[in-house]
Amino acid sequence: MIAKIVFCVVFMTTLMHANSQNDWALYQEITQKIKEEAIYPVDEKKLFDGCLDGVVNAVDKSGNYYNEQESELILSTSTLTARLGIHIVQHEGHIVIKSVLSNSPASKAGLKSGDEILKIGDINLRHMDREDTIIALRGYPNTKVKLSILKPGAKKANDLILTRKILNENKLVSKIIDNRLLYVKIISFEQDTLKNILDDLNTLSESNVPKEGLILDLRDNLGGVLSSGLAVTSLFIPQESVLINVKSRRKEEKKQYKNTPLDYEGSGFEALIHKVDFLKKIPLVILVNQDSMGSAEIVAAVLQEYNRATIIGQPTVGKDTFATIFPLENQKTAIKLATARWTTAKGKSVWPSGVVPNIEVDEENEDEDPSLQMAITVMPKKP
Repeated sequence: MIAKIVFCVVFMTTLMHANSQNDWALYQEITQKIKEEAIYPVDEKKLFDGCLDGVVNAVDKSGNYYNEQESELILSTSTLTARLGIHIVQHEGHIVIKSVLSNSPASKAGLKSGDEILKIGDINLRHMDREDTIIALRGYPNTKVKLSILKPGAKKANDLILTRKILNENKLVSKIIDNRLLYVKIISFEQDTLKNILDDLNTLSESNVPKEGLILDLRDNLGGVLSSGLAVTSLFIPQESVLINVKSRRKEEKKQYKNTPLDYEGSGFEALIHKVDFLKKIPLVILVNQDSMGSAEIVAAVLQEYNRATIIGQPTVGKDTFATIFPLENQKTAIKLATARWTTAKGKSVWPSGVVPNIEVDEENEDEDPSLQMAITVMPKKP
């Protein structure tokens, strides 16, 4: 790894300061030296792939170069919907299973929280981020995928073959808590999130339970559809309020998004939106954690800035960019780059600190759910 890093740094530096003939000579010299002296096995293609990845990372720390295998996996599965039923997190370069959906291919294969996924097929996940890993785990219904799994405390990984399935996983959960509070958990922002949250809130509000507050749970929410996140945000603040500003190198992509919910998946839902006007004033708490990102961060950051919500939990990921995957001319490899950045109406970015909660809570004891308990405690009670 050290040799690879040295190689990449030197090679990229010379690309900027020498002619191509000298570049190639230096490349060959360093490669030969690595082959002769490095204690680790040498694969010249991996060195070259790593160098290209380093070129992208030098500009964008969250960017990636995808070699032939990685590119094929990412591009071929990005729009597919069959899944394995696992929720993953990434910590210090490790992809770890956080939870497993019951009766899913993952649960039937014996996968559990805490298991680390080392490889998908022959692709090492240490070179992929969480978003790309989620995409790579998808596929066509009934297709098989090989995972290399390392159990906690184990010294050796085991290979498992799982079959992807279409799962009826509910991306939104709603209920009444403490006989006075509305609770909505959004797992991810999908095209139908606005309709589902409007249906659920209208159903809950029609009950005789007093609506003393709403808890919006965005923990472990990886984001999803931008327009869906903006639509949910728009339900809680006045019309024509600025939600976010988006900037990119392309002038035509610079845009200011205002609170016009009908523009964000809201067309056709005017009556339902009107019925939940109480959301503009109801006490609101948003739960976040270190795995909340993307559209979840937009919702939390915007509503916090407008003093519309109390944020409880742990600082979020801190992702303020939108990425684009560009297939390269050979159509076999690709790169991913951040091509736009968003800020709040006041120009505040969530990078690098994330959305910092108004009340930070240590969530080590997940069984007692201290963040949820804190949310219930801070909600005002009607006399």
